[in-house]
Amino acid sequence: MSGSRVEDAASPTGLVAATANRVERASPGSTRAVAGVLGLLPIAATTLYRVAHNTPAGLPAGVPEFVALWYPFAILGPALAGFLLATTAETASERVGLTFLGGFGLISLASSSAWMPAAVGIAVGGGVVVWNRLARLKTEEDWDEIRRVAPTVLLVVGLAVSLAATVGVASTTLRPLGTILTLLALGLTPVVTGWDLTSLGAGVGIGLVTLALATNLPYVAGAVLLVGGGVVGAPLGLVAFAVGGGVTGVVFSLRGERMDRALGAALLLVAGVPATLLSAAGVIVAVALLATESRGEIS
Repeated sequence: MSGSRVEDAASPTGLVAATANRVERASPGSTRAVAGVLGLLPIAATTLYRVAHNTPAGLPAGVPEFVALWYPFAILGPALAGFLLATTAETASERVGLTFLGGFGLISLASSSAWMPAAVGIAVGGGVVVWNRLARLKTEEDWDEIRRVAPTVLLVVGLAVSLAATVGVASTTLRPLGTILTLLALGLTPVVTGWDLTSLGAGVGIGLVTLALATNLPYVAGAVLLVGGGVVGAPLGLVAFAVGGGVTGVVFSLRGERMDRALGAALLLVAGVPATLLSAAGVIVAVALLATESRGEIS
């Protein structure tokens, strides 16, 4: 009998099952936090690279070539995050949506021609996650649920619109629309996470600093917002509102020791407008961290 168990554990199927069981037994909060880190780090790094690469000083020789070689693999972070979040999702439909994110994120690595199906799959995965929450509103009159879902609906719609613009569908109209929807949803982050005077003060302060810098250095701010955040055609006031809302969500979640939601809000800040696969995948990870509850968190 013991020999049989050893053989089962050594088989590929046994290893997969054992890994799944270990993830299932892990603390849902810690699993979601790990997923948040996996989603955040590659997107933050690529955003920082794009901004630094477009400064007058530029980057040292060899760095752009190195990044160009490894950039396509950055999506592995949010793809793996999708798989991890699927193990903690409360419902089957959420698990399916998050598995779509992970699977189509990996598919995007196959070839350049996989971009379109990957974009559709990631958008559909995000839509499934949010639709599951919307379906619950038909039977649950829960204000917490309503306020948690509303901004994420804007995010997923903004994502779909932005990706459509990227492939050339009414780009001049849809790209600014996607930007506005995304920034509005980011500014409403505290509606999802909650807020208090301290976090609200931090958000308002950073928002005002952002507005002042963008007003006094318009060309620099415009370049940073376009290159780093994919922002197109949005008023500076909305940009400041979005930054302030995101910071408020991060600060409040950290003060409440909700690391998963803090990472979700931070991920929205660094992902910017989801007009690329990487940013879109990051936004869906953020939506899952902010809008869904794991099985271990249900009251």
